[in-house]
Amino acid sequence: MTTPDVNPPDPTAASIAPAAPDPSGQRALSRRDVLKLTAGFQLAAVFGPLDRVVGFVTPRTAGLDGAGPARSDRAAADGPAQPGAARISQWVGIAPDGTVTITAHKGDLGQGIRTTLAMIVAEELDADWSAVTVVQAPADNAYGNQGVAGSGSTMSAFNPATGGLRAAGAAARQMLVEAAAARWGIPAARCRTERSTVIADDGRRLGYGELAADAARRTPPAASAVRLKSAAEFKIVGRPTPRVDNRDVVTGRAQFALDPARPGTRYAVVKKSPFVGGRVRSVDDAAARAVPGVLDVVTLGNGVAVVGEHTWAALQGRAALKVEWDDRGNAGLASAAIMAAKAAALPAPAPIEAPGARIVETTLDLPFLAHATMEPMTCMAEVVGDRVTVWVGTQSPSNARQSAAQGAGVPEANVTVNCMLMGGGFGRRGGGEWVREAVMLSKRVGAPVKLLYPRDDDMRTDNFRPASHHRLRGAVDASGKIVAWQHHLASGGIGNGPNQSLANQARPSYAVASPDVQAVGVGDPVSTGAWRSVSHSQTNPANEVLMDMLAHAADQDPLAFRLANVSNPRLRGVLELAAEKAGWGTPLPARRGRGIAACAAWSSFVAQVVELEVAPSGAVKVLRVVAAVDCGQAINPLGVEAQIQGATVDGLSTALGAAISVDGGRIQERTFTDYVWFRMADTPPIEVHIVTGKSASAGGMGELGYPAMPAAVINAVFAATGIRVRRLPIRPADLALPGVPTAAPTSVPTAVPPTQPPPRPTDAAPTPASKVFLPWTGTGRP
Repeated sequence: MTTPDVNPPDPTAASIAPAAPDPSGQRALSRRDVLKLTAGFQLAAVFGPLDRVVGFVTPRTAGLDGAGPARSDRAAADGPAQPGAARISQWVGIAPDGTVTITAHKGDLGQGIRTTLAMIVAEELDADWSAVTVVQAPADNAYGNQGVAGSGSTMSAFNPATGGLRAAGAAARQMLVEAAAARWGIPAARCRTERSTVIADDGRRLGYGELAADAARRTPPAASAVRLKSAAEFKIVGRPTPRVDNRDVVTGRAQFALDPARPGTRYAVVKKSPFVGGRVRSVDDAAARAVPGVLDVVTLGNGVAVVGEHTWAALQGRAALKVEWDDRGNAGLASAAIMAAKAAALPAPAPIEAPGARIVETTLDLPFLAHATMEPMTCMAEVVGDRVTVWVGTQSPSNARQSAAQGAGVPEANVTVNCMLMGGGFGRRGGGEWVREAVMLSKRVGAPVKLLYPRDDDMRTDNFRPASHHRLRGAVDASGKIVAWQHHLASGGIGNGPNQSLANQARPSYAVASPDVQAVGVGDPVSTGAWRSVSHSQTNPANEVLMDMLAHAADQDPLAFRLANVSNPRLRGVLELAAEKAGWGTPLPARRGRGIAACAAWSSFVAQVVELEVAPSGAVKVLRVVAAVDCGQAINPLGVEAQIQGATVDGLSTALGAAISVDGGRIQERTFTDYVWFRMADTPPIEVHIVTGKSASAGGMGELGYPAMPAAVINAVFAATGIRVRRLPIRPADLALPGVPTAAPTSVPTAVPPTQPPPRPTDAAPTPASKVFLPWTGTGRP
């Protein structure tokens, strides 16, 4: 049987009646029910009573309980929904009981941005933090840029030049002070604020809840007319603060895209083409339609969707599909050829004119990477007439709205986007294919649809981090000064287009005169997109590997060499602090080494030291990671620590296990079984030390912890074994001692057996190309 194609959607779709109730009369337990039943006992034992007032309010006013139609995003933009709350601005509402409701316009994908944004507003508002509640804004132009990308959310909210949220908090505070002064008949200058209270110089006090209605009627002052606090006045900003939604997360109340309940909801999964760029040629869906609970099977162009009464029916129907795929001529694609094409695209390098200098050169190949979010791509959509409502975790609400409008064939003004919690993003959730598909399916079946990408399809149809080939050459003179620096790279761009930032971001962070940096764009046959730290994830590891090689060529300690060639005092500060905390320079046993690397980006600085051990089989065990970070004003130190720790795990995983490979035109990795990510048992202690007081501005943090990590691992492996790795991820076969059986490629041992003395250090990797034009005289260990 041939499946209908809803590309574009079928305008004649019929309504499907709601599923029949359970004949037992008993409601099935949901994941959330199970969490609620068990969480109380566990949390009471671990944390004690969860009685903190600070909380996060999910968008339950958007029809999540099935009690009524979804509220429009314009209504949501008009202010907090708490009954009786006075709307001071689109960001701040205050109830008569003093509860302060702060609207977060950025989506939370695990980085804790809602807590950060609320802290920024509450600080300038002088709010009582224990009375603060946070609500999530829907997609709405009234909130300006709602995108979550480029480590820019905190910077744009806090820094004076762009700090709209600081000014919003300060303006609300000024309006409250003016309302109190007017009521008392005194100048506003005679009033001060403290913990949601306006206090006159004669001791009279009025709470914000008593003043909110009056304040809301006043004209907001211009942003340029409000006074922002100095760092010395901060009481909330800079204090380690638990996330506002912790309680909801651990008790199962936090709402992700598939959690809302709507009457008659259907469930859909998609079977995507296994071929890169593949399309559906034909479908035999008879067996799928015969699965109990399957309601419809729909062709989507590059995949086939199965809609069911419940997720299990949809998954079983998907498994029963018989699809013939059109590989679009890509059946011969392979990773080796893709990387070879990148290497061949680089022009011959200019000779290094440095008489008497010590010259080093190597190459570094970095693979495609999947985002591998813990929550695959999901969306709930409901189309009623010409109105569309979606519930989705998105890094770009505007893209989600546009995709939904395309899926239904309606104007964007007819679309409401409810922004939900995200189980990770890293750039993956900036698109909208799954939003468009969910809307198309909802329109076709005439009911709300919850769409889920199964893990294998989510992995194989990702917009991958581009693969890149780096050719690195450099030279140092007899005094150890860098006299030549060449970094030539070939890479695809974001979204398969040219990446104009590659060459700029490939420039070294150190004091190098006239670095020769060139980037050649080589389009990738697979779909590519932004990945955590974007181009820095490619350029910074290569630069830090070259820096390490130059240090050894100069017979200098890698840390000392970096410090001798650094001009930025903040970069110097994190290098020194990380080395101090890591015990840099203390002796280590054989086949154990430390590596150091740094990154300067997003107005922030980080240095990371990795200590690891390499077994005779080539298996690598990471023992410890120490990071020092200077992000200027750390709004929430707990958030800074979490971001560095998370990015560190990403760096370790992609250095030692994870990569996307292509063979026979197909993405080979499907799940975490073959896309190897660090588990908790593999993750070493990660220390994060925060430098304070170096800048009054706030730098970006979401991506800073990644770019130095792969290089720190490569440099530590060299220190432990004398082998300079030139491709990631590192394979045990690259590092095994001669005659010793090689560990399994995906092995990350929990313990490393006793080692033999390391071989004489060399810069040769298992595949030829890397050279050092000087005899080695060092020990291989910092």
